Amino acid sequence: MWHINPLQSELRDVTSQPEGEDVEVRSLYSLVSNGTEALVARGEVGVDFMPFMAVPYMEGDFNLPIKYGYSMIGQREDNGKYVHFMHPHQSRCWVKEEALTVLPSDLPLEKAALISNMETVINAIWDAEIQGGEKVLIAGFGNIGALLAETLSHQAVDIYILEKDTWRKNKAQEFGFNIFDDEKDFDLAFDTTASSSGLQLCIDGIRTEGCVINLSWYGDKKISLNLGSSFHYGRKKMIASQVSSIPLRKQREWTYASRKKLVMDLLVQHPYEKYISDFIPFLESPLFFENLRKGKQGDGLIWCIDF
Repeated sequence: MWHINPLQSELRDVTSQPEGEDVEVRSLYSLVSNGTEALVARGEVGVDFMPFMAVPYMEGDFNLPIKYGYSMIGQREDNGKYVHFMHPHQSRCWVKEEALTVLPSDLPLEKAALISNMETVINAIWDAEIQGGEKVLIAGFGNIGALLAETLSHQAVDIYILEKDTWRKNKAQEFGFNIFDDEKDFDLAFDTTASSSGLQLCIDGIRTEGCVINLSWYGDKKISLNLGSSFHYGRKKMIASQVSSIPLRKQREWTYASRKKLVMDLLVQHPYEKYISDFIPFLESPLFFENLRKGKQGDGLIWCIDF
């Protein structure tokens, strides 16, 4: 699946060969990381950010065309084991052995596609240094926001959801979360909206010396914020949370492998699958991405490509 130009995506038939001891994997499910992939599909990744946004097995470049993707679940052709790995959206892949994580037998495959975004969620929770008892605002009930809300719902915190989309707001309420109604004095706020207004509401909504965890990535998009009032005199803090690095204070006890093990354990224990709203047939993925880049993909929280 290739993004050809800012308006068009297409499937291409290709012939590929292994390098060295590469393993052949048949793809089963591939997660769509909505915000990032919309920027990539529109060609809006700024030059300064291109090195940081490259993913394993990517082809082409961010100026388009590009073959891009994220979290993949597949089955090894040599031994039948089910695995997670990072790869663009593609029906069959040659992958290095060390890039594959074998899935536990009790983890449903469609839930396993959420592994990479759940790693983002865990990093954000670590960055927030939650102690318990906090009043928490989550701005944006999309892919990351929904997974974050579900994860925090199993801790002793009071969660409110800020979401402007009516369908998503109703889904948050249906799942039992409080809906933001101009409340104040939050201890923590997580922004997943990738918008100036969402981030501003988070800043204005936290208490004195409260903290905003910013999970949004803007590419080369400029945003405008008012930091001249409560942000300054309230001694408020803002932390950029990003999945590619484990927080320094956690690096003595956690590795990428142990973080992934934690994520898989959580996925087994809790009903994250209820947030997957649609499975997109691979043959229909070009049309899906053409709608995604226009913001017309329809109602939904999390989309997976089904091979």
